[in-house]
Amino acid sequence: TDEIMHQDIIPLYAADIEDQLRKQFAYLSGGRGGDGCPVITFPDYPTFSEIPEKEFQNVLTYLTSIP
Repeated sequence: TDEIMHQDIIPLYAADIEDQLRKQFAYLSGGRGGDGCPVITFPDYPTFSEIPEKEFQNVLTYLTSIP
């Protein structure tokens, strides 16, 4: 079972994870896929493998909750 997908999602606000968002290891580029869904961009980030899992989850949860 994919535990990330089965967790209860608690709403996050940008102010709650401001420091994590400032790292810009993932962001919404403004583009949309063929199905109209927003594209999340993962630019080259030198210490990507050192990002704590919870921080990664917070940023993706926030980015995927933006209408």
